[in-house]
Amino acid sequence: MIVKTARFGEITIEPDAVITFAQPIIGFASQLQYLLLPGPTQGPVKWLQSVDTPDLAFLVVDPRALVPDYKVVLSAVELTELGAGSVEELEVYTLLVVPEDPALVRTNLRAPIVVHPKRRLARQVVLDQPDYPIQFFLAQAKKGTEARESSHARADA
Repeated sequence: MIVKTARFGEITIEPDAVITFAQPIIGFASQLQYLLLPGPTQGPVKWLQSVDTPDLAFLVVDPRALVPDYKVVLSAVELTELGAGSVEELEVYTLLVVPEDPALVRTNLRAPIVVHPKRRLARQVVLDQPDYPIQFFLAQAKKGTEARESSHARADA
């Protein structure tokens, strides 16, 4: 199967590489089929590329790379819709917003995308966890990591 993309050109993929959204990404109701592609670096960032719209691609990140204790709680209906027995079977991503100013790169921790990698099913969910911000700035995560590393270094000294 050939998928045309604005960013990567034409890519040849196996049909079973397509991820189908049981519920669409908020604001993109007509887009249900995507590919997960490697990100611009070897880190936790990936591309979520639409199969049907060449110029629609999102940068996504595993939120646990930013917030190590990040947890997703899904209802039995949501798990069933994804064909999953538990959240542990799922990959979790959040959409990145990348403006020109790197200090403003952010993600929405309250609306993750969950993917069942074996069943190739996904959906975006809205978590009822008010301690997860809608706009979590990555510069914030970096400062938190530096502070933790600094306190560990002092404790080890």
